[in-house]
Amino acid sequence: MKQFVTHDRPGTTLVELLLFLTFFAIVGGTVVSILFATSDQRARQQTIASVERTGLQALQGLRWRIEHAERILAPGSGSTGSIMALQMASEYENPLVVGVESGSLTLVLREDKKTLTPSGMSISHFTARNMSSDSDRPTIVISFDLAETYPLPSASVSQYARHFEMGVQLLPEDEPEGNACGCSVPVCQGGTYVWNVCSDDDCVVAGTALPCSQ
Repeated sequence: MKQFVTHDRPGTTLVELLLFLTFFAIVGGTVVSILFATSDQRARQQTIASVERTGLQALQGLRWRIEHAERILAPGSGSTGSIMALQMASEYENPLVVGVESGSLTLVLREDKKTLTPSGMSISHFTARNMSSDSDRPTIVISFDLAETYPLPSASVSQYARHFEMGVQLLPEDEPEGNACGCSVPVCQGGTYVWNVCSDDDCVVAGTALPCSQ
């Protein structure tokens, strides 16, 4: 008769199981943390690139228009203001007004308004400094802070902000052609920046305005 020999095979103890689960939890937590950190870093880098690109594009767009303006209407020589107004040669674009509205950098050509920054970003501390020593070589410096708040994969929220600044010298023609009607300089009245446009040889109040502070 054949006899079977059995050997005792010890099973997994509770202590070993707990150690395994603890080790697995530590490794899993580390991996998840690394994944979240990588995703957070990627989100930050994308936001930084977006803010940098938007700010530089806004500056370049303004530079071209400022260089081709005829004169600085506001702020006055040696002054600083929260809105910039320029006289342009074409009455279809005169005046050019730049300021902040609803957190966006806003440009107005005569009465045509458009935003230079997307709604997801916020503009603050926009200033225009008229550095002109005389009317022959008008110079203006514009600056602003551009920021974007963005959610992170780790469920937190962060913000990236950068200060932008640019000085531009106007290149006016010898004989200014804009403002044929002789309209007055734009002014801030009761928290609203208003200006006149030339229509049928008469100065009429523009149908577009911007908020301002006196």
